Amino acid sequence: MPTNQQPLLSVIVPVYNSGAYLRVCMESLVAQDCGAAVEFICVNDGSTDGSPQELEAWAAQDSRVRVLHRANGGYGKAMNVGMEAARGEYIGIVEPDDWAEPDMCSTLLELAARTRADIVKGSYAEEYDGVSHADTRFRSYKEGDIYAPLDIPDFLQGAPGIWTAIYSKSMLEAAGIRFNETPGASYQDLGFFMRTWAAAKSITTTPKVLYHYRKDNPASSLRRREEGAWALLREIAQTQDLFDSLGSDDPARRTILTRRVFHSLVADYKLRVNETLRRWLQECSRLLHRLCPPDMLLPEYFSREEWHDISILYRHPGKYPRLRKMGASVLQRIFSIRTEGGRRYIRILGGKFRIGKQTTKK
Repeated sequence: MPTNQQPLLSVIVPVYNSGAYLRVCMESLVAQDCGAAVEFICVNDGSTDGSPQELEAWAAQDSRVRVLHRANGGYGKAMNVGMEAARGEYIGIVEPDDWAEPDMCSTLLELAARTRADIVKGSYAEEYDGVSHADTRFRSYKEGDIYAPLDIPDFLQGAPGIWTAIYSKSMLEAAGIRFNETPGASYQDLGFFMRTWAAAKSITTTPKVLYHYRKDNPASSLRRREEGAWALLREIAQTQDLFDSLGSDDPARRTILTRRVFHSLVADYKLRVNETLRRWLQECSRLLHRLCPPDMLLPEYFSREEWHDISILYRHPGKYPRLRKMGASVLQRIFSIRTEGGRRYIRILGGKFRIGKQTTKK
C-alpha cells in the first residue's frame, strides 16, 4: 500500500547470493507490525543467484521495501550505500540469512521514543540445527533504563551483534561512522560496533529476544577459513584513529575497547590460526601496543584470567599458547600439538619438540 509517510526507522539488508535463506528473512520483515514507520533498504551487492529478482518481487508486494542494485563491493560498501539512502531517524541492520520477531521494529522504536537513546539494543537467539540459545547479556538491566557507555562495559562483549540494535542517524553522522570498505564480509561489523559504543552518549536495552541469528549457514563469513588469520588484524588496525582520538586522559574507555579487541583476537586464535601462529601472535602484540600501551590499561575492567592472558599477549606473545588460562584445560596447559611453519610440534611442560615430517600445502 503506497505511503508518503517519512519512516522513523531504516533497516538495511545487505544481500549477496543469499539463496534459500532470503525468503525467511524477508517474510519476517514484511510481517513487522509498525506499518509505515519503517522502511527496508535491501542492497543487492552484485548477487549472481536469484536474489535480485526475489528482492524485486518483495518490493512489488510491499512499498516499504526498497531495492538498490550495485556491483559487488563487499559487505562494508553495501552497508554504506544503504546508510546513505536511509531516510529514518534511526538505522537498523538485518542480515539476509537471519530473521526477526514481528514486533522487533515496534519494540525498538517504542524504546527509542521513550528514551531518545543513541543506541537501542535488543536481545537475540542463536539458531543452530533447529536449536535456539538466547543471549542473556542484558537480563540484569531494566528495560528502558538509560546508561552511559562506561556504565555498561559488557555491552561490547560477546558477538558484536550489530543487527540487534537501532542507531541514531544523527549520532552516526556527527561521529562520521561508516563501515570499512574492505573486500568480502568478515569483521567489518567489529569496527562499527566499537565506534558506535564510543560515540554514544546514551544506551538503552531490552532483554526481550527480538532477532534470530542463524549460525548453521555453511556460506557464513565465520566459516570462510580461506580468508586466513589476517583479516581480523587488518580490520582492527583501521580503528587506530578511534584509539588516537581518546588521547591519554580516557583510560577507562580505552581499556574497555582494548578488552573488546583482546576477546576478538582470542576468538580468532581458537578458530583460524595454524601454521602462522607465532607470526600472528607477534602481530597481535604489536597491534595491542599501538592501540593501548600496557601502562594505560586498567586491571579492574578484567577478570583475573583475562588480565593474566592479555599480559602474556602484550609481553610474551610466543608463550601465549602454553601459558594462557582462558578456555584452556589443565591438560592443555601442560600438553599441546601445533603446526608451525609446515612442521608439527608437541609442547610438554614448556619444552617444544618436533614430530613427523614437514607438511606441504597442496
